[in-house]
Amino acid sequence: MTAALDAATEAAIGWLVVLNSGAVSDAERGGFAAWLNAAPSHRAAWERLASPLQDQLAPARAAAAHRTGILGDTLARAEADASQRRRLLRGALGLGGVATGAALLVAERYAPLTQLAADLHTGTGERREVALPDGSTLTLDARSAADIDFGPGRRTVTLRQGALIATVSAGGAPFVVRTAHGQVRALGTRFVVRQDAADSYVGMLEHSVEVTAAPAGQRLELPEGRAARFGARGVALVDDGSTPQSASAWQRGLLEVHDQPLGSVVQALRAYRAGFIRIAPEAARLRVYGSYALDDTDRALAALAETLPISVRVYRKGWLVVIEADAT
Repeated sequence: MTAALDAATEAAIGWLVVLNSGAVSDAERGGFAAWLNAAPSHRAAWERLASPLQDQLAPARAAAAHRTGILGDTLARAEADASQRRRLLRGALGLGGVATGAALLVAERYAPLTQLAADLHTGTGERREVALPDGSTLTLDARSAADIDFGPGRRTVTLRQGALIATVSAGGAPFVVRTAHGQVRALGTRFVVRQDAADSYVGMLEHSVEVTAAPAGQRLELPEGRAARFGARGVALVDDGSTPQSASAWQRGLLEVHDQPLGSVVQALRAYRAGFIRIAPEAARLRVYGSYALDDTDRALAALAETLPISVRVYRKGWLVVIEADAT
């Protein structure tokens, strides 16, 4: 945040964090009510935080309202599964005014705001399985988003963010998953795709896929049990000891790590924690092995602290975690 906030706005942001922490006590609710009624400036600051996110969510609501046909029904059912989460965002996380920078950052930890207009999207800590019109299924990891384009002669999924597992029904048009770095065409039945910043990952769980990298167009047929990365540098097999099964373990609520930097592990945990995790560069470079519970990030962080030379400090009822390397 580049400018200092007034005391009332800072307090309002603090109350927003507390009230949306998922575990609010009666005493905290009473404290909020007392603060809100203590001064007109308190109520004014809160109201500045209580509506502008409605505008942020309007495109997503409009897109959902215009979905039609079989695919629209499929997506509508998927949307209904997350309606309670979106109501929380619309009602309690409306953010803006002078606090836009800080407050939208808080809302972003619940769901990627830029992806709310996607056909399918998941919030923090949420996995979702969706049945497609052709009988195929998609499972989205937390904080993921995808668009669906099914029609005569086409079955296309565009992964906009995060990761998915596709289980493809045989027959019909080619089933293609596109990312910012190329595409994966199903030659078999089940595979995992993850879009990262510099390239994308694909792991073959059953049978095979054809991977095409953008923009060069290099192609590779990927057999069962193998994984590859694709992007501007082409397609390269992954030979780091990891497996597609470990890369898809998030579907079972696990993070399986084989000689990865702690920074990558923390990035995966961020998708499952509605707070903020800060990690020092020295700690981020430490190598990690093991299996960690995604649905209990407190437990995962405690396990990391027990096995690595790091300190893990938790503040603000878990909303801020700071990880640093121990002094040597």
